[in-house]
Amino acid sequence: MLSLSTFTERVDMAKIKYRYDKEDDVLMIFLGKGKIDDAQQSGNIISHLSAKGELLLLEILNASKFLKETSQVFPPKIRQQVLSPTV
Repeated sequence: MLSLSTFTERVDMAKIKYRYDKEDDVLMIFLGKGKIDDAQQSGNIISHLSAKGELLLLEILNASKFLKETSQVFPPKIRQQVLSPTV
């Protein structure tokens, strides 16, 4: 499995898109375009892959807890959105 530090070295974090669902506490990181053909779950991370095995989408379940534990590898903009208190 790809570690987070290796992941951030291989992916230009400025070019990815993401969406955070505060109600469900799920962070979705969109890494590519294409049809999702397969999904694999490891713990709280679901990897969505194309038919060619390209990683298109990462879903992080229980994202607030995950980011508190690994926050140093994520850009401040994402950390702020996910970890900010609910208003």
